[in-house]
Amino acid sequence: MGRAFRQGVAVGILGPLVFLAAVVAWIYRYTGRIPFPVNRPAEGEVAIKLVDPEQVPTLWQQWKAELEPAMAKLCALGEELKAKGLAVLGIGND
Repeated sequence: MGRAFRQGVAVGILGPLVFLAAVVAWIYRYTGRIPFPVNRPAEGEVAIKLVDPEQVPTLWQQWKAELEPAMAKLCALGEELKAKGLAVLGIGND
């Protein structure tokens, strides 16, 4: 893998996350509140509301159980990609 390819992948992954963080920071700066999902009115829908920063830990606990299976899959995928990447580079093959 060339350096340009790796940089492109990094920008493709991190770019949207940085943009999202900038939007949230901008909203917080002007309102003093954070946009956060508060409930699910129906399957496939999420209601986002501006909440006080002190409410985020409480709301996060509600979403944590629902996001646990997705986070486990994401972690497993990350570990698999890491193992494949290290195998391609020849690292860890003693």
